[in-house]
Formats: sequence, C-alpha cells, structure tokens
Amino acid sequence: MLTIEQYIPIVKFLGEALGNNYEIALHDLTKPESSIVAIANGELSGRSVGGPVTDFVLKVLKKGNIEHRPYLCNYHAKDNKGHVSLSSSFFIHDEKNKTIGVLCINHNISPYLTARKFLSDEIIHDETDNYNFFTTGDTTHNGSPSGSLNIFENFQGTVGDVIETLIKSALEKYPVSPERLSLEERLSIIQELNDNGLFLLKGGIPALAASLDVSEPTVYRYLSKIKKESE
Repeated sequence: MLTIEQYIPIVKFLGEALGNNYEIALHDLTKPESSIVAIANGELSGRSVGGPVTDFVLKVLKKGNIEHRPYLCNYHAKDNKGHVSLSSSFFIHDEKNKTIGVLCINHNISPYLTARKFLSDEIIHDETDNYNFFTTGDTTHNGSPSGSLNIFENFQGTVGDVIETLIKSALEKYPVSPERLSLEERLSIIQELNDNGLFLLKGGIPALAASLDVSEPTVYRYLSKIKKESE
C-alpha cells in the first residue's frame, strides 16, 4: 500500500542533490491545514513541517482534473518574503487513483531576476521589456526585481495566511465596502472561493463571514444556493 511517508527520503535526497537554492516540500493532501510532512531548505520560504497546503494546490484539488496528469512543471510562485520561485509539482495517487499528496520542487530564481534587473537598468537600459518573456497571462506587479510575472502560487506559513490570501484575492475585484456588495456580487465571490478550494480548509467559512460582515449561516446559505444552481 502506497503511503506519503515513503516519499520522505526523496525530499532529503533532492534537497542535498539540488542545493540550498531549491526548496523541496512534500504535502499530505488528506490534511490540508497541516499538509507539509517533510521539507528541505524550508528557510527559503520560511515554511516548516506542519505548514498548510498552498492556494494553487487547493485550486487544482478542487477542480479535480489531475487524476490523469502526473505532474505540472515550471510555473511561478511567490513567498511572503517576496522571493519568486520556478516551481514544479508531482502528484501522488493511491491505488484508486485518488490524489493523496504532492511533491514540490521550488527553485528560488530571485537572484537571477535581480541580476537581470541590474543589467537592464544599469547596462542595457531597456525600459520597454519589463520582463515580458516571463509573462504568460495575467501578471502580478509587486515592485520587486521580478517585474511582471504570472504568479500561480503563494507560499504561506499558516493556514490563516492561506485563507486570508484567497479571500483578499476574491474581494479586491470589488472596490466597495462589504455592506455595499450586491447579492450577485456576494454569490460571485463565494463561487470563486469555492472553485479555489477555500471551503476545503477549516476556518474558511468563519473568516469569509467576517470579511463579508455577514453571519456564518448566511455564508452556508449562499454556498448551498450556488451548489444547487450548478446541479
């Protein structure tokens, strides 16, 4: 019987083989609030064993389209320190083809982006490029050496940080106070957060209720309405 623990030695091996600029993380997806069961070079993102699953993995899990896709490679991620990584994830399936874990390799590319910015600003003086060779879709402008990047994943230290990031991303599309949101806008927010896996996390509903300034039963009612309409 395949277990997540069987992959733990691989984490240490890859961490030593690839070097200190690579973070290797192993997630047990049966416990998303504390999914990290092993990590090498965790000082890069500030994460440790017992840390939560990422927003990207939650979204992939919720969409349920990875049973026949063994891995995803070379997407951009960012941690709370502003470090940008080039990341790849290998999905672990059980005998019934259910996704139970993910092995992630995160290469810290911030030093290379900083070097490129220096070359562009001080030597090449290229003011028009703005790192478009990294851009594949919607971009994140964070004022860092990364310039414009399509950030697919955020590394967070606690499940509370993951929840906050998901909710903030959904709410920032509506530049009004929560009490001024229409019913349609609230339903749209909850639909997005459901698609992105917020409600797979304990504490997601209370946090959203507080952010929307509504009761928890109201959030449950909205969520039930969305699920019924999608049937």
